[in-house]
Amino acid sequence: MFLLSVDSFGKNTIFAVSKFKDMKKLNIILGMILFAAVALFSCKDESGEFVEQLYTNSQKEKAIKDCLRASADSALNHLCVADGFYNYNNAAYRIDYSPLQNSLFDTLVRHGYGNLADSLILHTNRLAENCKAQLAPLFTSAIDTLEIFDYDALIQGDVTAITKYFETYKYQFLRSAFQTPVSIRLNLFGVTQIWNEMIHLYAQYTSAPLNFDVQNYVAEKMLDGLLQEMRVEEELIRTDSTHRSESMELFGD
Repeated sequence: MFLLSVDSFGKNTIFAVSKFKDMKKLNIILGMILFAAVALFSCKDESGEFVEQLYTNSQKEKAIKDCLRASADSALNHLCVADGFYNYNNAAYRIDYSPLQNSLFDTLVRHGYGNLADSLILHTNRLAENCKAQLAPLFTSAIDTLEIFDYDALIQGDVTAITKYFETYKYQFLRSAFQTPVSIRLNLFGVTQIWNEMIHLYAQYTSAPLNFDVQNYVAEKMLDGLLQEMRVEEELIRTDSTHRSESMELFGD
C-alpha cells in the first residue's frame, strides 16, 4: 500500500492506493489530479479572491501608490517638457483659452490682433512645460498622504480606478498647490504682459465685461491634463506587464 497526498487550498486529501491490479486506473486518477491542478492555476482570477488572499494590505497599498507615482512621473515626463503641453499627442493637452474664443479672441482677431492671441497661447504652454521641478514634489506629497480605505476595490476596479480615486481626494489640494508656481511663471514667461495688452485693446472695441481668472484657468488646465495622462499610464500598468515594477505585479493576477 502507498499514499498519495495532495494539498488544495489548505485541505489535505489523501488517496489510498492499494494493490492496483490494473495500473490504468492509477494513471487515470493521476491524470485527473494533474488536470485539476493545471486548471486551478491557469484560470483567471475574475473574482479577485486570489489577490485578496495572496497579498497583505501593506503590499496592496504599496502597489496602489507605486502605480500613482509611476503614472505621475509619466504624465510629467510627457507634458512638462519642451513642446509637451503645446504639441504632445496631437496637441490634445494644449492650453488654448477656449472659454475666450468667442469674446476676447474674436474681437482682437477682427481688428487685426490675432497675433496676440497666438502669442498668449504659446507663452502659456511654455509656462506649463517649465513647471516639472515644482510640480513633482506636489504629486509626491499628495500620493504619500492619500488615505486608502478599500484596497481591493481599487485593485479590482476599472482601468483608471486608482487615478479617479486620487483625483477625488486630492484634486483640491493640487489645484491650490499649483497656484504658486503658476503665479510666478505668468510674469517670467510674459503671459501677464501679453494678457494686459489684450485686455487694453479689447476695452477699446467693446464695453462687454470680461471676467476671467488667468492664473486659476492655467492651473486647472495643467492639472486636468496631467491627471488625464495619469489615467493613460494606469491603464498601461494594468494591461501591459512592461509598465509594471515588481511591487505592481499584483495588477497582472
